[in-house]
Amino acid sequence: MEFRNSFLNIAIEVAKKNRQRSESQLAMVDNFTMDAPILAGMPFQRASHSHHHVYSRLLNADNLTRVDFDGKLPTLRAESQLESVPLTAFGGAFEFGEDLMKQTHGTPEAYIATQVPPVLRKTGMEFERSLFINNFLTKSIEYGTARSAGAGAGAAMVAITWTAGEMTGLFSPLPYGSGERFGQLFETDWANGKQRHKLEEGMYGYAATIKVFLGVLLANKQKIASLVNITAPPSADLLARFVSSVNPNASTRIYCSMATKLSIAAQFAQQTQGNNMVSVTGNGEVSVLGVPIVTSNNIPSTLPHMTL
Repeated sequence: MEFRNSFLNIAIEVAKKNRQRSESQLAMVDNFTMDAPILAGMPFQRASHSHHHVYSRLLNADNLTRVDFDGKLPTLRAESQLESVPLTAFGGAFEFGEDLMKQTHGTPEAYIATQVPPVLRKTGMEFERSLFINNFLTKSIEYGTARSAGAGAGAAMVAITWTAGEMTGLFSPLPYGSGERFGQLFETDWANGKQRHKLEEGMYGYAATIKVFLGVLLANKQKIASLVNITAPPSADLLARFVSSVNPNASTRIYCSMATKLSIAAQFAQQTQGNNMVSVTGNGEVSVLGVPIVTSNNIPSTLPHMTL
């Protein structure tokens, strides 16, 4: 099931604000997420500020109690504190000489249109790899919700219950500005007004920059867990306890490498015992307690041993 607020769906909504730029923005998002299935499918929301996101973390809350009719009502309080997470800026500059541009594509726009897609695809892949290792796994270990499934280096799995305001991807609200920038998730700028200019001593051509600001909010330790140091397919019981620890619902996903998913599928495809917890379909799709496993080739099949 696709999230209504996935990165691509948000791009479509943002692009509607500026139809003149909608086609190029959607093409950039398509390329950015083409080889990054986790990034493409996870939910996103607008950050509170252009380069960071401020949120309120609930520390403690009172509950309603039984009272007498017309009796005195107890005072209720929900205690919280403000915290923030940074967004990461991804950016770069394209510089190209006028002769190369004229001989290959004729115009600056046509030339750069061939350069952007592979760059964005590689960026999306690297961001997704970092997201899994440096955000998902790191936060689970920090929260104390990581479990070791082995004694040496091995694979890792992460379960997340995505929840608006607590567990979500973040994008910069900067593109909601005005004028030319209205309706952009990716900021694109041409140097010198898209006019020919000196790039370096004796060389003339064109230059353009591209930036995007993204982050992730993982603010509820009860909605993220991981299995690390996996050297053999985990048991059905371990997988079930791992998934049940994140209060699973329709917004829960399990993330791992394709190799890890295939090993689990092979382990349980021919088994009847435990299959009420781990299900394998005829085409190899795997779910645990009804929660689907989502794979990505950007997740390493083996990671260094993690000490918990």
